[in-house]
Amino acid sequence: MMAHVNGWLGRTCKGTWHFALLLLCLCLFNPGAAMSQSCVTSPACKPQFKYEGLNGQVTINNCKTTQTSSACAWANVTLQASNFLACRLEDTGPIALCYYSGVPGGSTETPGCVLSADKKTATCDCYKISKNEPEGATYSYVDINAILNKAVYLQTVKVCGKDGSKCLNGANVVTNPNTRQAPVCNAIRNKTLFPGADVVSDYTPILIPQKGQTSYDCPTSGTSNIYAGCMTAPCRATGRVDSSTGLPLVSCECPTFDGPNQVGNPLIEEVGNCSPDPYVWSSAYKPPTMPTLP
Repeated sequence: MMAHVNGWLGRTCKGTWHFALLLLCLCLFNPGAAMSQSCVTSPACKPQFKYEGLNGQVTINNCKTTQTSSACAWANVTLQASNFLACRLEDTGPIALCYYSGVPGGSTETPGCVLSADKKTATCDCYKISKNEPEGATYSYVDINAILNKAVYLQTVKVCGKDGSKCLNGANVVTNPNTRQAPVCNAIRNKTLFPGADVVSDYTPILIPQKGQTSYDCPTSGTSNIYAGCMTAPCRATGRVDSSTGLPLVSCECPTFDGPNQVGNPLIEEVGNCSPDPYVWSSAYKPPTMPTLP
């Protein structure tokens, strides 16, 4: 077969349109070819965690999503504001906010996040956020580099670009709110990001006025520090309500990553411990400064 293709190319390469036609045909017969070009896999990004009942339906993203030392999706790396894809809560329905999960209680009265025995995942209590619950909640944000569902990641990159700039995002949501939403937003709405999950985790700044925000560098020395990368993790309802916010609590199964990160929960400044075993901080690597958004 390859010999026939090479021979055909040799006879027709005088016309560039023939080459373009061949590429089109190859893509039509192999529609995944173009999308796979945007995925460079790495042994370091082979998932070491499992979601019982979900891994059979969802292929976990093993692409190197950034050119950083923390290249795996569950490292939750953000390089610029456009990486945060904006999804309207009125379209997607509720999401989970795990940004404040870690050591429970304290002055911020935030939810707990407990490491599994093998330290590959963490079970985190997170706030369930819906449109106008709490008041003013309008958008949630998905880090394009941290989409755990590989098929949804590749489709989103195809439409939005690697940096998310071609879709509604944290950099243009105020100035160009009619920009198209990313495919990952549709996956949240259709519950295809993690079939069977009640909600999935992403980000919203809606609780900053109440809970605060910081950027605490972990670890304080070296480069090794386990944290929970909760972006797009699957969550289930608990029936419990958080006493400090009045918001429902959901339980999310977050993969962990070992590397440098910045914790956003101000409680870490009181605790002063990047590795508060058996707890673990929900965190991310190099988050950009996000504007206060509706």
